Amino acid sequence: MTKRVLRALDHPKIKIFGHPTGRKLGQREGYELDWEAIFAFCLKHDKWLEINAWPDRLDLPDTLVREAVKNGVKMVICTDAHIKNQLSLMSYGVAVARKGWAEKKDIINTLSYDKIVQELKGGEK
Repeated sequence: MTKRVLRALDHPKIKIFGHPTGRKLGQREGYELDWEAIFAFCLKHDKWLEINAWPDRLDLPDTLVREAVKNGVKMVICTDAHIKNQLSLMSYGVAVARKGWAEKKDIINTLSYDKIVQELKGGEK
């Protein structure tokens, strides 16, 4: 499964690995992946990992957030919102990030809009 994930992440249009463990709390375990290989690939190729704030997912879990931080991998906190009032779920993602010791510098969507656009273009100025 790790090879499939890395092959997908290698596509030039892919920037964020969403639902990275694939888990659904109380319903489905996460994928068995070589996280060291994924962290190394993400760091080398400037790919980001999602922290999904949906209460049934909370994916990445805090333990993998901590490992991502240790490895220098950037993350994005996403609500997975489908309607406006679900945007409040962001607080769950922030809590997971904090529990994993992520700081502002580790989370892409703490940047300004212009800086995010710049990062999406590969850091060009």
